[in-house]
Amino acid sequence: MKISNNYILIFSICLAPFFSLLLISLEFLEGRYFLFKENSIKFLIDQSYSIELNQDWVNLEELPQGAVQALVSVEDSRFYNHKGFSLFDIHSAMIQNLVLGKKLRGASTITQQLSRTLFLNREKTIKRKLQEIRIAVALERSLTKKEILEYYLNTVYWGKGFNGIYFASRYHFRKPPNELTLDEFKELVQKLKRPDRNP
Repeated sequence: MKISNNYILIFSICLAPFFSLLLISLEFLEGRYFLFKENSIKFLIDQSYSIELNQDWVNLEELPQGAVQALVSVEDSRFYNHKGFSLFDIHSAMIQNLVLGKKLRGASTITQQLSRTLFLNREKTIKRKLQEIRIAVALERSLTKKEILEYYLNTVYWGKGFNGIYFASRYHFRKPPNELTLDEFKELVQKLKRPDRNP
């Protein structure tokens, strides 16, 4: 049976307070969240370990001037204004999943993407999305925005089997990230949207 737009709207309005309270409550996690090691991170709340961190670590200062702004404008324009997640985007995605039966779409901040890359898989379910948010909130409380961006660039999947900007830069431009031009860096950032798309 087809659900009318009015029912969808009413259902969405009724669920909004529930999801808002659920997500806001995640902000009040207390204590120490992570144990940072040289080649991994341990999430103390559930005792899980991150993926192995690359030895070829790239500092933000090694990137061309304007690189950080280019990354944030493409991947998460509200990065400096949120605490790890966008309540509006997540609520909208969950409504589509519950009411319309669609797969849970992105709605992920840079911090959420980092959470998923470090500790989770790419399964598109509400349960996994809530785990992602929980870890993202803890990351925002444990790291500076600069550190989050640095972990993101060094761990996120860039396509062709490569995690981390060092390997992406070597593969696509045959040079290390500290030799990239701003235009080359911007070209790499565009690949993050669909990393395994053919050139």
